[in-house]
Amino acid sequence: MEKNTRSSSSTGEKPKQYALTLGRIMVTALLVSAVVLVALPGSMRAQIELQTSYRTATFGAGTSPSAAKVGDLDGDGLNDIAVVNLQGSLQLFFNNGAGSFNRVSLNGLWPSSSSTLGVDIGDLNRDGRNDIAVAFSTQTGSVSVLLNQGNRVFGAPTNYNLCGASRGVAIADLDRDGDNDLADISICSRAGILLNNGQGGFVFSGAYGSGNASKSIAIADFNSDGFKDIVYVNKAVDVNGNITVILNNGNGTFGSPMWFYAGDLPDDVTAGDFDGEGTTDVAIANSYYSQIIVLLNDRAGSFTHGYIEITNVDTPTSIASADFNGDGRLDLAVASQGTNRLAVLINQGDYNFVGPTFGTGQTPVDVAAGDLDGDGKPDLVAVNQGGGSITVLFSAGGTTQPPPPPPPAQISLTLSTQTTRTARLVNLSWSGATSSSVDLYRNGSRITTVSNTGSYTDRLGRRTTGTFKYKVCAAGGQTCSNEATISF
Repeated sequence: MEKNTRSSSSTGEKPKQYALTLGRIMVTALLVSAVVLVALPGSMRAQIELQTSYRTATFGAGTSPSAAKVGDLDGDGLNDIAVVNLQGSLQLFFNNGAGSFNRVSLNGLWPSSSSTLGVDIGDLNRDGRNDIAVAFSTQTGSVSVLLNQGNRVFGAPTNYNLCGASRGVAIADLDRDGDNDLADISICSRAGILLNNGQGGFVFSGAYGSGNASKSIAIADFNSDGFKDIVYVNKAVDVNGNITVILNNGNGTFGSPMWFYAGDLPDDVTAGDFDGEGTTDVAIANSYYSQIIVLLNDRAGSFTHGYIEITNVDTPTSIASADFNGDGRLDLAVASQGTNRLAVLINQGDYNFVGPTFGTGQTPVDVAAGDLDGDGKPDLVAVNQGGGSITVLFSAGGTTQPPPPPPPAQISLTLSTQTTRTARLVNLSWSGATSSSVDLYRNGSRITTVSNTGSYTDRLGRRTTGTFKYKVCAAGGQTCSNEATISF
């Protein structure tokens, strides 16, 4: 590891540094069993056998695909894939359940002179169906919302102008009212906030933060107050720092920006607890220096606790996180545009990330994670811009150590329903939660975070039909209730 001598915060405080030496990785073919020699802290050495294997399949995705997201778009319980193309089209890959997809191309949705650069999936009008948000760059900058009509049909885009050409978009409940909101990042280098009006429409509430040539955005709770905060990267040489963090004031507005250094010209960011301390860290891909920087949270929403520098990945342009080997720790997947490969870096729990690489199509510019074959393991999607395709890597292996058993449910959940003239209501009642706030899940997707009052009402559309599975979890934790089911 090369030690970073730049300050990681706007206050000039130099972070603690963790020594990290990455060992040699021996990889054979596409089905990989990698044996890695790692130099551990304290000059200890260990030989770690990783079994991380994938079978791959490549699918055409139109000209110049630029970004992808995984989510259930047709309500069949199987995750699908949404891909946007630079020329203003949208590709929907509906999962057939057998490792194959039906592709639907939606062309001409946006001007061909614009660039569609970001996509996210989430329920935006509380009808129980996942909708699509797309970031596309025009002179004024826009985010498009496509509402799910059911039966694999989406409505025409509704466009919302923001402060500049949009580069990315993310969906989350930013004001904790139970409705998912939108945040975009654009060339004006601020995060534009669109708050949900409760009917799937959005109101621009302001632009927050500052940076330089900003492009990638992620949303997570960085200071453990139950409200979603924002991080974005600035692809420039900036005296302040190359990632911007803005903390939620608790009402969908955001405070003054904080800047942290993560190498000049960073490309992408993902958020998660990478050191197992219970707080949310950030990992940044930097193709200019061919490195990954993991900034560790100091438990107050600042990233001065230390950092990890990973330097064995060539030209990383995109990064995603998930537990890829089932050991309970968050790992990293990194697309390397310069080598046409995807690295799966397994978290060893001692500030080491090691793992094999896999071939993709030409010029992978984005990577997304999600279970695409229903085996409970996260799979990967690489977006091959130069090849006009996506490569899907289906997980075929796990860890040499069995994952720990899930903790016993300590939260009890019951459901009741009622129907009004305008909506179907699902009343959730729970007991046993000890955290100050809880995450509520519907059909496997988090719908909101609320105070731990013991009750919540989920409002669905009047004509909503289907089966809905709910659970309640301690906010940001793994302690969850039983899964309760209701049908209409």
